[in-house]
Amino acid sequence: MAITFTLLCLVAGALAGLSSGYHALGTDRIGNDVLWQALKSIRTALVIGSLTTLAMLPPAIVFGIAAGYFKGRVDDAIQYLYTTITSIPGVLLVAACALMMQVYIDNHADLFDTSAARADLRLFLLCMILGFTGWAGLCRLLRAETLKLRELEYVQAARAFGVSHWRIMTRHLLPNVAHLVLITVVLEFSGLVLYEAVLSYLGIGVDPSMNSFGSMIDGARLEMSRDPMIWWNLMTAFLFMLALVLAANLFADAVRDAFDPRTRRYKPGRLPGMGWFGRRPGAALAADARSTKPGDAP
Repeated sequence: MAITFTLLCLVAGALAGLSSGYHALGTDRIGNDVLWQALKSIRTALVIGSLTTLAMLPPAIVFGIAAGYFKGRVDDAIQYLYTTITSIPGVLLVAACALMMQVYIDNHADLFDTSAARADLRLFLLCMILGFTGWAGLCRLLRAETLKLRELEYVQAARAFGVSHWRIMTRHLLPNVAHLVLITVVLEFSGLVLYEAVLSYLGIGVDPSMNSFGSMIDGARLEMSRDPMIWWNLMTAFLFMLALVLAANLFADAVRDAFDPRTRRYKPGRLPGMGWFGRRPGAALAADARSTKPGDAP
């Protein structure tokens, strides 16, 4: 990982030094700098990954923990919901929602003062679509983990003390599934980058005026069919997208190794079995017992 990071820094430094006076990676047919387009495409990919994650986490965490904790009819309803979503092919579901969003924006062009405002709204709605259609996998994972945690002694003791359901879920269950949330979010980032590239290549992703890997690949496809062939635009898009996905995967491996009990090394003074925040899972039980009056119902 350190070697890869060092090589990426050396290449980035060389390109930054050359770009001040030269077109380091060439230009396209119109004269746009390819390196500048690639850097702007990385920014678009980072925005999509961040906003999509923020949109995906709330339903996944709430539904996953609620399904595993309450079980019964609540579990059946949530299982039916995410099973229905996962039964539809992901690319087709996202493409259908993005196409409806694009048609609505095109039919109401008078609502936007500038083309930049329309492009920003389209990017935001695309992130919401990817988030609200991609929470099912994390929800299923959290449900399975919560089913196991709710049977442990400290959760049963908290219920016996009369601690409310909301307090149990937020103080006892959520901190102990946070590592799964973090690992899954980092692993999903590379998939979101590829989703954006495919949708933008098909013309239903980000606005054409916004630089992205999909738009670069689509433009390079047209330029490679001409004579003389311009190939460096396509090569740059693939190399920068590969570097971004590789960096995300390396970071995901590091996060997984850091929070996986089978691979991490315990620090001095830290005992096995401690929670994600450095204390045992039942450390908050005494505080719950002191703050709960006898006879309180959960």
